[in-house]
Amino acid sequence: MYSKEELQRMSKRIEEDMKEKELEIDDGKKYLSSANLEIKCTHCSHDYFHKSKALLNTRGMTYFNLDWLNETATTLICDKCGNILWFGKEVYSIEEKKA
Repeated sequence: MYSKEELQRMSKRIEEDMKEKELEIDDGKKYLSSANLEIKCTHCSHDYFHKSKALLNTRGMTYFNLDWLNETATTLICDKCGNILWFGKEVYSIEEKKA
């Protein structure tokens, strides 16, 4: 069991960690598809996203414990509503295309 003081210290430390992580999060970026079209959210029409990768698992590769050999897809998460858009080809931030 934790004392009241220990719980308060832990709570304060968690709050400080969360504040630090909030500062690290970017505000999202605008992206272009591989066809050079500007991407907008299909749900809310917002145009700022957070980019990530997702593994496209298959039953066969999972059965043989070879998931890491599966292909990946690019996902963009809408900064406004959280809708996730999936892309089989690479997408580029507008800053990357300018360079």
